[in-house]
Amino acid sequence: MKRLAGAIALALAFGGSAPLLAQDAAQRIDTPSGPAILSRDDIHSVLTIGGQRFVFDGMPYAAFGTRLGDVVLLSVSSGGSMCPAEFVWLDTRPGLVRLSDRFGTCSDLAEVTWDAESLIVTMPSMRPGEGQVAFHWDGKSAAVREQALASAPSGVGVDAPARVWIGRHPAEFLAAPEQTARLTALLGPNALQEAQRIISVATFFTEEAGWITASGCQPHQCDVTQGAVALHPDGRVGIALWQQGEVARVWGTFDGMPPPAIARVLQRQ
Repeated sequence: MKRLAGAIALALAFGGSAPLLAQDAAQRIDTPSGPAILSRDDIHSVLTIGGQRFVFDGMPYAAFGTRLGDVVLLSVSSGGSMCPAEFVWLDTRPGLVRLSDRFGTCSDLAEVTWDAESLIVTMPSMRPGEGQVAFHWDGKSAAVREQALASAPSGVGVDAPARVWIGRHPAEFLAAPEQTARLTALLGPNALQEAQRIISVATFFTEEAGWITASGCQPHQCDVTQGAVALHPDGRVGIALWQQGEVARVWGTFDGMPPPAIARVLQRQ
């Protein structure tokens, strides 16, 4: 009850209660300080509100997102596939218009919650072996506090049969703490991070040509990214990644033709 009361008090302090998703195609929302308008100036996004002008340098794409009373979450992006989104809070209260520091993991899968102390944006980490990252903003200053959350165990040991992954999501496999050591040994930490980023919107594992496979892409970037994971009953793991403008890469041993999911990625140009 105390925690709930604190959450309600925080929402009221920010001038609202329940979260609302703003989807204004004109990139304009009404606020207590007048219209908040997002526009583009060359390669920069510009926010104007209450007689103030905020420029997001090198970020030509910006959008209004979740709204909590008088506070609005904005996403900003350079448009590149390596970092589809970063975030910033906008306080729209008269006389207090300001932005928080920019934050994010380069994931655009953001979930907004709050507690008695702060507004919280949680999203997947892009660092191998990490699960979610929570960004806390208490509204007292521009500072945003980052908190790495423990990865949830998959419950599947590294020696478990490949078939146990059927029906499960490849992102779970790639982020599972039980798999971190062997995936890092196979891919290296940088490529594992890329795999976690790219294979995000994906099919579930199914059986295909003697392998357990799944394919996916990066959210909102499926035309320029693609990846696949293949698990063999004998314990082998194969992974393929492709990004537009680069040659597709593959890791693993296939003893002949790779499974179809891997082959489809390798055919991308």
